[in-house]
Amino acid sequence: MPADGVVMIYVTFPDRAAALALGKDLVERRLAGCVNVLPSMTSVYVWKGTTETAEEAVMVVKLAAEGAERAVAHIVANHPYETPAVLVVPVTGGSDAYLRWVRDGTEI
Repeated sequence: MPADGVVMIYVTFPDRAAALALGKDLVERRLAGCVNVLPSMTSVYVWKGTTETAEEAVMVVKLAAEGAERAVAHIVANHPYETPAVLVVPVTGGSDAYLRWVRDGTEI
């Protein structure tokens, strides 16, 4: 299976609970084949002219590339941040069996 058939979406959240809730929703709606939540990281960024430091959680969403636009729209519409960090990252390689499994778990 070509790796370009799968993408990952990187998203940050204010906490693990918010990431898990939206991640579970994505999988149950079959907008994603798999979601991983990394419970803790520190972000440094400028927001409205002030340098901020925040503890956040990261969600990594794996899905069929054709479903990326729909998944991003769902994430943005249901995210607690005013301007959430949502990045679609192309997958350039991986295990054929895993890539197929991710695609099979995504309704497109």
